[in-house]
Amino acid sequence: MDWLSPLSGLVGAVVGAAASYLGTHQAQARALKDARRARVDAKQDAAVVLLGNGFAELHRHIRSMPDPSPPDMDVNELQELAAMEAAWDRQLHDLLSPVRIAVETMRNKELRARLQEAVRLLEQWEYEIEYAYFRSRREWVLGGIVDHAVACIGAWQREDVMPEINWAFRRAKESVELKNEEWQYAREAAEEPE
Repeated sequence: MDWLSPLSGLVGAVVGAAASYLGTHQAQARALKDARRARVDAKQDAAVVLLGNGFAELHRHIRSMPDPSPPDMDVNELQELAAMEAAWDRQLHDLLSPVRIAVETMRNKELRARLQEAVRLLEQWEYEIEYAYFRSRREWVLGGIVDHAVACIGAWQREDVMPEINWAFRRAKESVELKNEEWQYAREAAEEPE
């Protein structure tokens, strides 16, 4: 009796079925992975468009910043200027909200960190980066922070290295550091027994 032929046929059928199953499984896994990558890429593209529009809006808003008070303003003019700055600040934060969300969706860690820092600096425009304004207009400093964020997005899109921080970004960071030192010294002084 020739039992080897049916056995080899059965083994061949099992091996063929297993190979077919593995091939189909791998093709499906590859298709799912490609579909996921396409979704992620589409989300990244949408985030970049949102960031581009958001930073353009921020540039326009920064150009509308109220002029700081000259030394000879009366009380009413100072109150009016304070109200204008408060309204300007509220609108700035409204413009930063969608930018902040889009920044958090960026997959590149270095780009995300740079953009997060730019958003933080813009949020701290009034008190924590005030030393950056020395001999510079506030609009130049804030606009320079936005320019750096845009340059970082461009470098990432071109797959270049991240650019060096510009003068405005550097001065704003230094101002935050100085303010933090001042507040630390003030806390330590307040805690010291007299």
